[in-house]
Amino acid sequence: MVPVAWHRPPEGVLKLNIDGSFEQNTTNGGIGGVIRDHFGKWIAGFTCKIKAHNAHHEEILALLHGLNLAKRLNLAHLQVETDSQVLLNNLNNNSRVYSHIYADCRAILQQMGRATMEHISREVNIVADLLAVHGRKTKDPNICIGQLYVFDASPSLISSALERDAMGTTSLRLVPLLYV
Repeated sequence: MVPVAWHRPPEGVLKLNIDGSFEQNTTNGGIGGVIRDHFGKWIAGFTCKIKAHNAHHEEILALLHGLNLAKRLNLAHLQVETDSQVLLNNLNNNSRVYSHIYADCRAILQQMGRATMEHISREVNIVADLLAVHGRKTKDPNICIGQLYVFDASPSLISSALERDAMGTTSLRLVPLLYV
């Protein structure tokens, strides 16, 4: 077990965490994301109920919607975190799968100038995960399939996770032992 924690971005930088939640049997899915400042304070967040082909499809849609939200809010210096290594690999290697969505993401990242992409463990992406799960499971009539729902203030469903992140609370990550 290894202790892990969400880390605040440096002062003057905002952090976007994104995630997807996929139900393979039904293709029901949800995406979510949160933008926070160097204090861990909520700037904006989103959720969306979607129909997805697979978990990878959700992750790239979460990135696209998160970047579009940041762009719409005129946020410039952005650190983007995802728990999907596949997403990062495909973004950096010109994947043919969902190539049009990746091209849109690359274009937005380039327009933003000082934006970086990083991989993090699932255990420290909890706030984005909770928003994605909410998008997938919600019965809220305000959240319709394919329509992004933006939260200007943090919803109560993530308040304790948001507070734990801001305080730097650690979680334990199970890592496999390597035998020599």
